[in-house]
Amino acid sequence: MIKLFLGNRSVVLFLLPFIIAIYVLLNFSTHYYNYSSVSNFGFWGSQKLPFSQLTGQLIASFFILMNAVGVNAIFNWNEFFGRNSFMPSLLYIILMSFYHSFYEIDGLLIAHSCLITTLFQLFKLRQNEEGRKLVFNSAFLIGVAATLHPPLIGIMPFVLFMIWTIRPVVLRELMLALLGFGIPMIYAGLYLWTTKAKINFQLLEIHDNYSRHQFDFLVSSGIFVFSFLLSVISIQANIKKSSIRLKKLVQILWWLIFTSIALGLMDYFYFNQIERFSLLMIPLSFLLTFSFTHKTLFHVANGLFYSTLIYSFVKFFL
Repeated sequence: MIKLFLGNRSVVLFLLPFIIAIYVLLNFSTHYYNYSSVSNFGFWGSQKLPFSQLTGQLIASFFILMNAVGVNAIFNWNEFFGRNSFMPSLLYIILMSFYHSFYEIDGLLIAHSCLITTLFQLFKLRQNEEGRKLVFNSAFLIGVAATLHPPLIGIMPFVLFMIWTIRPVVLRELMLALLGFGIPMIYAGLYLWTTKAKINFQLLEIHDNYSRHQFDFLVSSGIFVFSFLLSVISIQANIKKSSIRLKKLVQILWWLIFTSIALGLMDYFYFNQIERFSLLMIPLSFLLTFSFTHKTLFHVANGLFYSTLIYSFVKFFL
């Protein structure tokens, strides 16, 4: 499977819906991840979904598929490998299968889409080219993501650092970024004021098998950490031969990793939940792909990948 997705065969993208369908069917059969008819949409309140569980799952699956394809498109268009690879899309799906948002549409999953689109905008920036439109779009998308998932308000300063990783500090672009971020926040604030809705920072109500999901997180985290260490070694080996631009793009991913870990830790310590760690799966889908390029560590990376893949299915029957 690894060689299939590492290769330059775009046809493998047609396998992604079937992989998603397997996870969905397993969850329907085991009810491992509980379904709730009310989802948290941040500033837009906790909304009762006006459709059936099956429809809600189909919508969530569509977002998962689009996010996976989006991550992969950014990876290939920016030539992280120097050639096409479709491993990031597979990694995103497998990693996200450990989180509740995979099985139910909510604000956090839509925020994933906004973040991925933000990366698309940021990665189009050039040091010596006009960047006002891209800067505004990036900040606007982060603003939309923050209205859907309020803790992402804290990511805005780091988005500025991401911009300044590629671009020099330009006052006009800074003002446009603040304006872009502020517009969706103003609309969301007006919605809160007029509807008297309340923001619920706890994504999920604690349910009976959540401790089991936390155990899943600890097991998968151990695998992710080892895989990530391998990817760091591979990145260091590849980055020396890479262009300055690619090095800057990797720096942007590091900023996203830092903020995702911070949000995930706050979620864990304040609410005893792990859902916000799912934001980390976006940059990891990029960086973990490098662990399969190191000739010496390739077999170790293979073993860790298949361990993660097998456990992602086996957990439904434990």
